[in-house]
Amino acid sequence: MKTATLFSEFRDSLKNPWAEELIDLVLYRPLAFIFVKCVAPLPLTPNQVSGLAMVAGIAAGIFFAGGTPTDFVFGGVLFGLSNVLDCADGMIARLKKNGTRTGRIVDGLVDYVASGAVYAGFGIGLTKAVQAGAVHLPFNMRSAWLLVLLAVVSTILHSISSDYYRNAFIRRLAGKTADDDEHRIFSEELARLKELKGHWFDKTLIRIYLKYLGLQSGRPARSAPAAPTPPPAVSATTAALWNLIGPSTHITFIILAALFFSPAVLFAFVIVAANLWMAVLFLVRAVLKPDRTRT
Repeated sequence: MKTATLFSEFRDSLKNPWAEELIDLVLYRPLAFIFVKCVAPLPLTPNQVSGLAMVAGIAAGIFFAGGTPTDFVFGGVLFGLSNVLDCADGMIARLKKNGTRTGRIVDGLVDYVASGAVYAGFGIGLTKAVQAGAVHLPFNMRSAWLLVLLAVVSTILHSISSDYYRNAFIRRLAGKTADDDEHRIFSEELARLKELKGHWFDKTLIRIYLKYLGLQSGRPARSAPAAPTPPPAVSATTAALWNLIGPSTHITFIILAALFFSPAVLFAFVIVAANLWMAVLFLVRAVLKPDRTRT
């Protein structure tokens, strides 16, 4: 009975299953749930957990910058911890029902800061390792930064694409339109906060986020919502295939490369395998468009 209750709590702490990568469901979410259960009696807020995730991510970047095998191991462990905490903040919010609108923005900001620190540290550390003769770059490259830059650009493209198709499928399941959901939600939240004293941080964060959404959609943040568009025709199969190169999968390969002090593991996946996978998915999408698979 207790096991069934724990499983039920774990299931309730998750987002829509289609919003999860496979590696999240089998590794990071279970670890995050253990953390959530341990801190459940404490007055720990989701935003505080997000802050801990960001600190762990920055610390990982600092260790990576050391450039030694030991530094890379500590960096990999800390980056794994950062991702577990990043999963835990939303799980706490869903279980305790104490999440906020701005928490979603903070969560995204933490991802950017942690990933930026890790890749910067990885580049510095890899350069030191190459200069010390501990790591050899392919094709007699003189600079490790070219590989790091290619990995960063590739990771961004994979994350944007996987998020797009995953969210498109979720919206199709819910029967929601693709336009203006976020804009409407946060505009309403800003209007509500304006009626209250204080909350300057939340108000500022939402204003910045609305401007960001405006840039994404190509219209001013305060302009009227555009006419609704039907949900994109994205199947469950398509969403699942894109999830194989999502952000958490990239994080896992960074951790593996760090633990084994083998940057080639990361670059082989991110620059070669994942880009080939993305190209295949785009090609299949172009050939079969519109997506008629309804699995």
